[in-house]
Amino acid sequence: MDIKLRQWADQQLPLQSIEAGWEVLKAEFVNFFEKEKNSKDHDGIFDNLKAAVIEEALRRHSWEHKGSEMLRILQLNTLEDQCVSEKQQWDYAVKFLTSSVKEKLDQTRSDLHQLIGPSLSERWMYWKYSTEEQVKRSYVKSELDKVLQSDTHHKPVLSPDELTTIRKNLQRSNIDCDADYIKDCWDPVYRHHFLIQSLAKALDCKKGFYMYSQMRESQDCCDVVLFWRIQQMLKVTSNALRQQIMNREARRLDKEIKEVLEDYSQDQEKKMILLTGRRVTLAEELKRVKQIQEKLEEFIKALNTEK
Repeated sequence: MDIKLRQWADQQLPLQSIEAGWEVLKAEFVNFFEKEKNSKDHDGIFDNLKAAVIEEALRRHSWEHKGSEMLRILQLNTLEDQCVSEKQQWDYAVKFLTSSVKEKLDQTRSDLHQLIGPSLSERWMYWKYSTEEQVKRSYVKSELDKVLQSDTHHKPVLSPDELTTIRKNLQRSNIDCDADYIKDCWDPVYRHHFLIQSLAKALDCKKGFYMYSQMRESQDCCDVVLFWRIQQMLKVTSNALRQQIMNREARRLDKEIKEVLEDYSQDQEKKMILLTGRRVTLAEELKRVKQIQEKLEEFIKALNTEK
């Protein structure tokens, strides 16, 4: 896990963090302009122009490269720390671990439900029925449950002997399937079993901080330490991204908006497309009337001079 975690933090994590920070900045920026539409002083004539400027500025904007490098160093250094110093931090890590396991467990239960169909109570109470494929998989799951009950610390992979035994047991029930079919059913069944055990272990570790602090090493609660390291990394990353947005990225985005506005001000075609409506038409007509009046005044003045 340490090797995988270090590889993730060294390669993918900084870029994923930047992407998350950029998505938040973009969402907040767009949300700011959406709220402005509800204000009393809002002028809808500029809505199309604002939307086009925001879209173009967001398209041009890219996060500073040194930002991801700084995040990479911070994240690697944070993940190296393996000493939980306070019980409060331990409790937060246990909560983070249990919530993560529960989330995965709910998803796995949903997958199993789709795999084997409605339970006996659902079939009786809600008149639901299982397909032939779901009935077949429920037989396979029953055999796989027997394997896990006989060996609660079973490895993630079935041995060839176990596959052969399961196939023979299924054939006695007139269920014929190959090894690949059994393996496909095994994955969600084993994942469910593993997550149940992980959740129970995490709850047992809730009161294990004293033993951990005395021994400074606990094989039973190493999952808590792992999730504490990840939690600390998330906090450091959030703070670093917030600082980068406030100190650099928001200002750079503001500068890009001004540049887009400057470009659009020189583009007559863009202005004709984005600035539309009755008020714009009237303003253009008034401008033409004013130009005609000026020409008339010049003409009258020229006539007076001729006289």
